[in-house]
Amino acid sequence: MLLALFLIDLAAGLYLFLPLVGRRNAGVKFYRLILIVSGLLVVCASVARWDPMDAILIGLTVIVYVTLRYPKRLVFRLPAALLGIAYLAGGAMSWRIATGSAWPWSVAGALASIALLGSVNLAMLLGHWYLVVRGMSIDPLKRLAIATLATVLVRAIVVGCALIVPGVWAAVAIRQGIFFWMRAGWGLVGPLALYPMIWGTVKIRSTMAATGILYVDVVAVVIGEVLGGWLSATAHLPV
Repeated sequence: MLLALFLIDLAAGLYLFLPLVGRRNAGVKFYRLILIVSGLLVVCASVARWDPMDAILIGLTVIVYVTLRYPKRLVFRLPAALLGIAYLAGGAMSWRIATGSAWPWSVAGALASIALLGSVNLAMLLGHWYLVVRGMSIDPLKRLAIATLATVLVRAIVVGCALIVPGVWAAVAIRQGIFFWMRAGWGLVGPLALYPMIWGTVKIRSTMAATGILYVDVVAVVIGEVLGGWLSATAHLPV
């Protein structure tokens, strides 16, 4: 369940942050790439644990992929919107099932994790895309770089709110000390420390350097979210 939770959150984040890139900037091929990646992540999640929502996500992903050539028509816009809603619902349900958290905490944990995983991984993939599409505007990468900062702050706030619940600090930060502090160091402090370097390289349009730093950011966030998912399952709160 924790593996499926991670895969669903990552797939949802990649898809939901696509509007920050813009189809006109990256082109339809980048959108197709993200749809393929997110669809494969859902398939892998369904292998780890089968859920009817997975079939809905896969089906909508196929429809959006096929209708991508008609961006202004209802035949694309409706399934695209439904896919976004399904990802949000699926993420919250996965958090609820995997961690046993109450619905408000499950929604908060799902949204924060989806946002952090999606923004960081999509920024890294977009950094590679600059090698494919020469002369592409730097604005999409700037927007995603800012999004990585905003999402890690939101994730830190959610974790902080969970830790002030009576008994959680002792159960998580003390009893599971090494795992929690690795989670906090890699998954929260790490991205915050890397952000000035990412923003500095993006400002001077050094996309290769930015992509290299984003690689490290992705590793830090993945380690943090994997440990965070396990801790959340033990504490039944999004830590």
